[in-house]
Amino acid sequence: MVKAGGEPRRDRASGLGRPQRQRAGRAGVSGSRSRASDRPLRARHARRRLPRRPRARPLRGPIRARRRNKWARMPYEIKKVFASLPQVERGVSKILGGDPKGDNFLYTNGKCVILRNIDNPAIADIYTEHAHQVVVAKYAPSGFYIASGDVSGKLRIWDTTQKEHLLKYEYQPFAGKIKDIAWTEDSKRIAVVGEGREKFGAVFLWDSGSSVGEITGHNKVINSVDIKQSRPYRLATGSDDNCAAFFEGPPFKFKFTIGDHSRFVNCVRFSPDGNRFATASADGQIFIYDGKTGEKVCALGGTKAHDGGIYAVSWSPDSTHLLSASGDKTSKIWDVNVNSVVNTFPMGSNVLDQQLGCLWQKDHLLSISLSGYINYLDKNNPSKPLRVIKGHSKSIQCLTVHRNGGKSYIYSGSHDGHINIL
Repeated sequence: MVKAGGEPRRDRASGLGRPQRQRAGRAGVSGSRSRASDRPLRARHARRRLPRRPRARPLRGPIRARRRNKWARMPYEIKKVFASLPQVERGVSKILGGDPKGDNFLYTNGKCVILRNIDNPAIADIYTEHAHQVVVAKYAPSGFYIASGDVSGKLRIWDTTQKEHLLKYEYQPFAGKIKDIAWTEDSKRIAVVGEGREKFGAVFLWDSGSSVGEITGHNKVINSVDIKQSRPYRLATGSDDNCAAFFEGPPFKFKFTIGDHSRFVNCVRFSPDGNRFATASADGQIFIYDGKTGEKVCALGGTKAHDGGIYAVSWSPDSTHLLSASGDKTSKIWDVNVNSVVNTFPMGSNVLDQQLGCLWQKDHLLSISLSGYINYLDKNNPSKPLRVIKGHSKSIQCLTVHRNGGKSYIYSGSHDGHINIL
């Protein structure tokens, strides 16, 4: 049917004349096809909705890791710890801490404090809770706690009697590197020195952090501190301002400055009986002072105790002898009563043989070389150490196991280019 104007009439029944019917023509069917058959196949099947499967929850990190690595599900236990060597720096003293019972010694590397048995150094334990590089660690005289300080100025006091090494207290005495720590003999007070911004040291109670004096008298970084281990308490410090300082307390108060050295004072140590203390400097001199009054007693070796800078000293348990470590690649034992050298230990001719630290514990004499090696010195044969502990002092980059002749060997390579066979 056609309207008067000639336009095709839209037939509702057939739908002819509608532009939409062109889709049917493209599909190759007649225009009289029903709407159901005309509907696209996709649309017809869309009404048949199948029930959805529940989506699997994505595996979380720990679960995913366990499924990916079957070894992670296997039980394990630590059989042995291969401890690293101390982290050392040329021209900087390295402190070895001693166990009051005489069984262990300790030092630091990176963010770790390493404890080793002095008779069998293969027996080792590692404390890893510091967030920054650890510089120094010292046992409390009770032996139950260790205080360790890092480059950020954090001091952590932690338990030594349990494997977990639970944290007891944490303090920030100043903002900067902690370079040395000292305890009073009752394990109740701690002195801390280093590279602070507003101050270079602090003395406080170990369990509350309350101040028990002030460390003043220096205008540069304080390198070393020690406290007399008997009453009346005395405290001594050594600094980059070429001076040592003497304090009385508690509360500890500055008494006077000691200006006998001409270069940096690297180490200050009281004798175990408290009668004397020694100062060692980069000028190669060691001075002995009265432990109660601070008056000078003598200069070991006259004008020079060593041909190079002295980085550390350590007293014998009976307070009669002193062990010194120097950049001239030697360590020496001094008889303080007669002011003479008892033994000289030549450690080599290489720059890596410079001696940066030492410890006298019971019958053991230890020194640290610039290479990081720990030397057990022999008083009966000074030319050759009893034992040299070697290992890695930098991060280990690769590790492998090799079997040969029925034995297994571990090969390890570190960032400093050393390859060790364990």
